[in-house]
Amino acid sequence: MRFALTLCLIVSVAGCGGSSTAPSSISVGASNATNIAGTWNGTIASTNNPTVQLKMVLTQSAADVTGTWDSTSVSWSGQVSGAVHGASFDGQFKFSGTASDGTVCRGTANVAGPISASTMTWTSSTGVVGGSCPAPLPVGLKIDVQHQ
Repeated sequence: MRFALTLCLIVSVAGCGGSSTAPSSISVGASNATNIAGTWNGTIASTNNPTVQLKMVLTQSAADVTGTWDSTSVSWSGQVSGAVHGASFDGQFKFSGTASDGTVCRGTANVAGPISASTMTWTSSTGVVGGSCPAPLPVGLKIDVQHQ
């Protein structure tokens, strides 16, 4: 019995030994993210509002994307934030616009879609969700842009 216990102790201690080198970290693939930094022009379409022209200016650090956008045809503007995952984007499109009565309407749309170095198409089935507004917030968004 004593021999079996001694053998178990030796095997356990030997199993805990080994290299003192820490395991290497695993990179979470930002290096294969498509670069979408720059100026983009295109349209925002919704199921309940006319299609409007927009301009986006985006910056990118690894996979993280931030930026601003504004409409060149109506008084809408906002921020963009999210992340690139290979050839797709997932993030938020923040909206701020002034209704005809002067009320500032705000909301956020969760957007996602395919991207390339020259074109992007983001969609949001729910559209812009926000507080009350005298004008209808866009629903069923589709944002199509081209890199400038």
